[in-house]
Amino acid sequence: MSSLREAQKQLTRDRIVECALELFTAKGYAATTIDEIAVAAGTTRVTFYAYYPSRTELMKDFMGRVNSVLERAAGAGQPSTARELVEVVRAGRMAGVLDWLESRAALWPVFRPYLDVLEEAAALDPEVRALMDGWHEEVISDIVRGLRLAGRFPAETHHIRGTLAYTQLDYVATLWTRRKLEPNREHALEVLADSWYHLLCDDA
Repeated sequence: MSSLREAQKQLTRDRIVECALELFTAKGYAATTIDEIAVAAGTTRVTFYAYYPSRTELMKDFMGRVNSVLERAAGAGQPSTARELVEVVRAGRMAGVLDWLESRAALWPVFRPYLDVLEEAAALDPEVRALMDGWHEEVISDIVRGLRLAGRFPAETHHIRGTLAYTQLDYVATLWTRRKLEPNREHALEVLADSWYHLLCDDA
């Protein structure tokens, strides 16, 4: 019975999140009310707050779902780690970089809408801003970790290299999702992979 109850709770949680994502995407984060989300999810304001005491808690769930899609998990002494990214940077091979970027691009339609809403929420909520800043830094730290394991480039340049690589990736993903502008997929990823390779791998 307990497992059934938990499954029902998860279904309600998923329905709230799905409806919230649809409304935030269509109307904007600030313009969407809790009542609208509750009605769309077929529940009540009281039930919404039972699951999410605040909008910030809902945004934390959004972030959890992004991490789940990207298979980011807690690591020893690290908050959240994408081990595959660390290994791709450590190995430093162009083919590996391109394969990893293609695998992320395939997932953009799934997780980018959550990140777009989170970025909008971050502009209004300092707590969400801190959440997003921390998440960005986790991704950058994965890149830095790969560079450190490879012993590649001066250590004092690792963080700026990771920051530039992440910023490039985020910008291309934004072009393909939020702005609905999709350049030639193959060429765009090849150019991005080439940039990553020279920035992170080519220590000639």
